[in-house]
Amino acid sequence: MKKLLLTGIIGLKLCTSFSQVISEPLQYHCFKTAEPLKIDGKLSEASWKKAKWTSLFIDIEGDKKPKPLQATKAKMLWDDKYLYIAAELEEKHIWAYQNKKDQIVFLENDFEIFIDPDGDAHNYFELEVNAINNTFDLYLPKPYRDGGNALINWDIKKLKTAVNVEGTVNNATDTDKRWTVEIAIPFTSISLDNDVLKPQDLSYWRLNFSRVEWNHDVKAGKYSRQKNANGEGFLPEYNWVWSPQGKINMHMPENWGYLVFSDKKVGSEDFDFPLPNIEKVKQIAWDIYHKQKAYFAQNQHYAKDLTLLELDTNLQQNKELIQNIELEATSQTFFISIIDKEGLNKITLNQDSLLKISKSKSL
Repeated sequence: MKKLLLTGIIGLKLCTSFSQVISEPLQYHCFKTAEPLKIDGKLSEASWKKAKWTSLFIDIEGDKKPKPLQATKAKMLWDDKYLYIAAELEEKHIWAYQNKKDQIVFLENDFEIFIDPDGDAHNYFELEVNAINNTFDLYLPKPYRDGGNALINWDIKKLKTAVNVEGTVNNATDTDKRWTVEIAIPFTSISLDNDVLKPQDLSYWRLNFSRVEWNHDVKAGKYSRQKNANGEGFLPEYNWVWSPQGKINMHMPENWGYLVFSDKKVGSEDFDFPLPNIEKVKQIAWDIYHKQKAYFAQNQHYAKDLTLLELDTNLQQNKELIQNIELEATSQTFFISIIDKEGLNKITLNQDSLLKISKSKSL
């Protein structure tokens, strides 16, 4: 086992161009609804009108790609039973043909939600909705990149969704304005190990939104995805998101935004929520994880010494939060262990992106 104490961190080679490193994930401060909400897609209640919209969605890769062609934004509320999510999608041509539960909705235009309540990058949930209110929900024990298999038969029980369309669906002869989706997700239906993950004041989840948008053709009055010039395959879709991922991959939960819950009623004064130090230490572990994956791709084995990895400026900026780092590796596995400055918390992360936090023992 190689052990690197804080004094050794300063001397590590730093790399500012590491593609996985993105700006700090966005936050949304979610207040409690002041009234019951009717899930009809219209957002007519006073609580919805008081809730703030997110910033407009941007490309999944961030500012290095052009701004989206059509605007998308979301807002959230909660009460003792539900997380409420609403999204507004500007759309000149609203079309959707998939009308059976758990069809692969993203093969047409859709709105998607990704939720990791405990922030460990495993055991997370995805929900997709299209303009005719068809849904596709799934549970992922771990990300696809680490061999995860989606459980499509899993359902968000007692889920409520509704869509309101300003235009006409599947009519290629006119121009539409937008469609709005409204969703109520029961906390009891996205719980882990039979534990209800009910939020507390200033508790936070990892969450992100994505809008999949396809270039389209119209043949015989019907919309379809536009094919490549050679007629083989389809043009790639647009991926417009709330908090950028840094690459075209929504299944990187460590890059999702932060949903911060407040016990105050919607309309209350907003608040500052400095990112907890433990989240910054976790990001250092993730930076090492991604560096190890890049090292493996080039060398067909993992690095056994941290000095072989070009660690990024995030480590330098937050080195005062760390007491020590340990790395253990074989050719096919690795294990990262970081103890925070106070010696209270131990963060571990392995090659399968399983992140755990435990109380640290005395060194």
